[in-house]
Amino acid sequence: MKIRDINFNNVRSHVYIYENSEDALYLIAIPELNWSLEVDITLNEDDLKEEIVIHLFTLIDESSANTIAEDIIERIFEN
Repeated sequence: MKIRDINFNNVRSHVYIYENSEDALYLIAIPELNWSLEVDITLNEDDLKEEIVIHLFTLIDESSANTIAEDIIERIFEN
């Protein structure tokens, strides 16, 4: 599991990213937003970002959702 810091709306938060290889899923959670999402591990970066933005947009504005999604994507694909 990766635990990384993200910043949005001048708030520092944690994002938790768990890679479940057996089920081919990422479980992504941001407890401060009471938000989590399971997404298919085979999605490319663009599709993954779109999926994250769609689900975050139900809680926050589109600009913040895009920023957070970009941060999450960066953290998923970092070494």
